[in-house]
Amino acid sequence: MTLGRRDAFLYLAAATLGSFGLGVAAFYLNFLYRSLGYDGVALGALVGAAALGVVIGAVPAATIARGRSRRTVILSGGVLAAFGLAGLVVFAAFVPLFLAATLFGLGGILASSSGAALLADATAAGARSSRFGQQIALGTMAAFFASALAGVLAAPVAAFLHADPNDTIVLRVLVAGGGICAALSALPVLLIGSVPVAGRALDAPRRYGLLARFLAVEVVFGLGAGSFLPFTNLFFAERFGVPFAALGVLLGVIAVAGSLGALAHGRFLARRFGAVPSVVGVVLGSVPFAIVAAFASDLSIVVAALALRAWLMYGSSATWNAITFSSFTPRERAGVNAIAALAWSAGSGVGAVISGAIRGAVGPAGYTVNLLTLVVFYMAAAALILLFFRAHVPSGDVGAVTLPAPDSAA
Repeated sequence: MTLGRRDAFLYLAAATLGSFGLGVAAFYLNFLYRSLGYDGVALGALVGAAALGVVIGAVPAATIARGRSRRTVILSGGVLAAFGLAGLVVFAAFVPLFLAATLFGLGGILASSSGAALLADATAAGARSSRFGQQIALGTMAAFFASALAGVLAAPVAAFLHADPNDTIVLRVLVAGGGICAALSALPVLLIGSVPVAGRALDAPRRYGLLARFLAVEVVFGLGAGSFLPFTNLFFAERFGVPFAALGVLLGVIAVAGSLGALAHGRFLARRFGAVPSVVGVVLGSVPFAIVAAFASDLSIVVAALALRAWLMYGSSATWNAITFSSFTPRERAGVNAIAALAWSAGSGVGAVISGAIRGAVGPAGYTVNLLTLVVFYMAAAALILLFFRAHVPSGDVGAVTLPAPDSAA
């Protein structure tokens, strides 16, 4: 028995449900931290704690999948993430909140690494860029609806609880509601075939050398992303005074732009120009829009710039995932995804703490520095991709020596 299209579509359904629920929770999580009195470095540390959980969970995620089905690992990770999110809703002291966020990240990497590997296993090599594009597009569309819904939920929930929308009790209920929605993603996962992972692996020198190059790129991307992206909601709220309801719409616009880019990149750009050139091109193309968002004072210009940046970057992420998974065998994919996520999250966590310290020192003006930091690291990541992978041809699929797609124009 092997995984097929049905399993891929079931996982896409599960990932979409999860994205919707976690989108609602994530919308309010930073505001919950702030309502509990955490800001600056402390807020950055709590955001970075989830990344620490990814670091801790990377080794288990890399080893637990061997001989087990993807479905079992996805469900196990989901249970751990649920306990972590429950802790974020219940606790108020810094240490238990930090530990809960860490557990949430640990469970998340177990589930997402096996889920992404499942999607790769169930998809032909030449179609992976498009398939990962579909996953990102569905996830970001779910995030759009989550943001739009979350933005208007605060007022009625606050009225029901006879509290202010910014009160801790209201924010806890909203985060918890998102977590409950995310838990529904377990239903499609239960219908996925239970197929133990087996098969060959690349020879060790080749595997470790290739992995080191991918990890270097992930760390640099993570440093750039962590410096701004986890704080986008606070950026709009603190710099422009955007209320919850309007904030949901703005984040939704950015998410929709990203979903369209995810669909377009794998289907058109990667097939025409090759995966590596198209990834490098759109990463560099996103830089001017981040710079505009850093300095513009008009809200509409900032939203448009960040939406165009997302349109480019979400698409490149799908193709980059396809390159990564096609470069390793099915036996290695969950582990590679976990270790790559570890590298990205380690960089993201460091970036989040540093950016929090910057904003704590200079206030809302620190967001300009955060965006410029993102620009510098994204340009460095593009340079590394070009240096390491310009002649790379993925050959991780069993029985394949070379793959004409997705890493070539053929």
